[in-house]
Amino acid sequence: ALVVIVFSLAQWFFMRYILANELFNLTTNQRILYFCVSSLVGALLIFVALIYMVLKGNGDKE
Repeated sequence: ALVVIVFSLAQWFFMRYILANELFNLTTNQRILYFCVSSLVGALLIFVALIYMVLKGNGDKE
């Protein structure tokens, strides 16, 4: 789960680097779409990893 969180953060920083330095020849609408989709996917992966860690750590203990 921690690997997924680290991967999500690395992906987000890489996306910010691409947009800040205009590495791809993107229009404004493409940049907005790329930012939104990338951020949402990264956030979803982080939440899934956190939920997995909580459920895995709070198993039924008798």
